[in-house]
Amino acid sequence: MLLDVLYTNGSFYTQDARRPRAHSVGVHDGRIISLDDELPSSLFRDVHDLGGAAVVPGFNDAHCHLSYVGQALVQADVRSSVCVNMDELLATVGRACAAAPPGAWVQGAGYDQNYLGNQHPTADQLDAVSHGHPVWLMHNSRHMGVANTAAFERAGYPDRRNVTAPDGGAAPADADGRAIGLLQETARALVMDAIPAPSVDDVAAMVGAGSAALLKLGVTSITEPGLGAPQHIGHSLSDLAGYQAARDAGMLGVRATVMPYLTTLHGLGDESGPGGQAGAGPVARMGLDLGMRTGFGDEWLRLGPAKILSDGSLIGRSAFMCCDYQHDAGAEKGNRGLLQFPAVELRRRIIGAHRAGWQVATHAIGDAALDVVLDIFEEAQSLYPRPDARHRIEHVNVAGDAQIRRLASLGLIPVPQGRFINELGDGAARALGPERTRLSYRVKALLDAGIEIPASTDAPVVSGDPILNVHDLVNRRTSSGAEFVPEERITVAQAVRAYTVGSAHAAHEDHYKGTLSHGMLADFVALSEDIYEVPADAICDVRVTATVVDGKLACGSL
Repeated sequence: MLLDVLYTNGSFYTQDARRPRAHSVGVHDGRIISLDDELPSSLFRDVHDLGGAAVVPGFNDAHCHLSYVGQALVQADVRSSVCVNMDELLATVGRACAAAPPGAWVQGAGYDQNYLGNQHPTADQLDAVSHGHPVWLMHNSRHMGVANTAAFERAGYPDRRNVTAPDGGAAPADADGRAIGLLQETARALVMDAIPAPSVDDVAAMVGAGSAALLKLGVTSITEPGLGAPQHIGHSLSDLAGYQAARDAGMLGVRATVMPYLTTLHGLGDESGPGGQAGAGPVARMGLDLGMRTGFGDEWLRLGPAKILSDGSLIGRSAFMCCDYQHDAGAEKGNRGLLQFPAVELRRRIIGAHRAGWQVATHAIGDAALDVVLDIFEEAQSLYPRPDARHRIEHVNVAGDAQIRRLASLGLIPVPQGRFINELGDGAARALGPERTRLSYRVKALLDAGIEIPASTDAPVVSGDPILNVHDLVNRRTSSGAEFVPEERITVAQAVRAYTVGSAHAAHEDHYKGTLSHGMLADFVALSEDIYEVPADAICDVRVTATVVDGKLACGSL
C-alpha cells in the first residue's frame, strides 16, 4: 500500500522548537507522518515539488465571524475602503435598493463614522435613497447600526417614535423625540428582530462562501465567536445546524470551532456548592441540553468556548472605560461607554458556565470592562477550581500594565487583533486621546508577561488576510501612515507563532494542530516569498500561493 503524498523541496517553518525547519513533509490520512528524508519518495502515491517555497502551518484565525464574512459578500458593501465619504455610501445604498425586489429588506455592512466626518448615516438620509425599502446598515464594529424609517416601521415604531432602548443599549433621538436612526449595542435588536432570520440553508451558504474566501488567504482554521443569539451575535437559533449543513454539503472548507453565545446556555438545576462575594449564594451551572460543552465535536466542527459580550466597541465609543472618551466634534461629552449586562448578571452567567465545564470567552474592550471580567474569572476559580481552563478575554483593546500582569497570573488568554491597528487605529486614537492611546492594542506587553497569545482579525470587522495582520503586528502603522504605539511591535516569528501555535492553544487544540510535526494535521500554506526574510515594510506584499488542508490542495497551485 502506498502512502498518500509527499511535499518536498520546501522551506518548512514547523513552529516546533524540537525541529524548527524541514525540507519535506510526508502525509497520510490527513496527518504528518514523516519529515525530511525519514521516508523515501517511492513510498508515496504522489510527490509535489514546492520549488523552494517558504511554508508555514495553516493560519488559524482565533476570532473570525466566518458566517458574516460570507454574508458580507452578498450585502451592500459600505466599508470605508469602498465608500470614502457619505455621498458614496448613500449612492451605494441607493443602487442596492433600486435593484432589490419590492418590499425586501436591504442590508449593508462595514461603515465607519471615523471616515465619514465623524457622522453616522441618519434615517432621513437613508430614506432619501431607499426607494421605500427598509434599510439596515451594520457598523464595522458590529456593535451598532443605522435603520431608516421603513425599518423602524417594520419593527413596530411608526414614524420612529416611542423607541426605548433596552438596558445596555442606546437609541438617540432628535429634539422632536424621533429616533435619528442609530441603534447601539443591545438596542440593535429593536430593528434586527424584525429582519427575517436566515434559514439553515442560508447560513450554510454563508459558511461556504466565507470558507472559500478565507482559504484563498491561507486560513485553514477559524473560531467563530457567538452563534445562536441574533439579538447579540449570530443569525438564528439554528446557526449550528447551518454549519452542519455546510459540512454535509462539502462547503465547510476550513476547520471551524464555534462559540455558542452565553445566553443560549440555561440553568442545569444545580444550586448546591459554595457561595460567592458578599454572601451571595451558590452559582448554578449553566449549559446546553444533554450536557454538551466545550470540546464536543471533531477536528472539522466542534464546540469551543461560550461567548459573551461585556461591553461595546472602541471606535464606536461604547466600550466601557475607566475614563471619559476624548471629546471632539460629533462626540458625546462625558461618555465612558457601558456594560452590555449588569455586572451581577455577567457574574452569574460566566461563573455558571465555568462551573459546568465550559471554556468561556468574554469580549472586553474597555479597561473598566476588563476589570469587571478579571474579578469574575478570579472568583470563578476561587469558588470552583478548574485546572487549565484557558478562559479567554477577546480583544483587550485597552489595558494597563497591572491589568496585563493580572491576566497572566490568572492564566487567562487575551485574544488581540493586529489588523485593528491599521484599519481602526486612527479612530481609536481620536476616541482615546494621546495619553490613553499608549494603552491600546498592546501585543508585545502580553508576550513579555509570558502569555501564549493567539492571532485573529475579527473579520469582517477588518480584513481577514493573515499576511496583512502579520504586517501590522510587526509595523504598527495606521491607514493614515501614523505610527501607533511602536513600542508594542513584535517580530515576524512571534506573529506567525501566534497565528499557529497560539491560536491552537487558545482553543485547546494544540495537541493536533499548530505545528508541522509527527502526528499533527497536515494543514499548511506555501508563500510567494519567505515572510521571515522580506523587509518589514514589504510583508504586506507576500501572497499565499497554495493552501493545503488535510493533506490535500484546497486552493491555489503547487
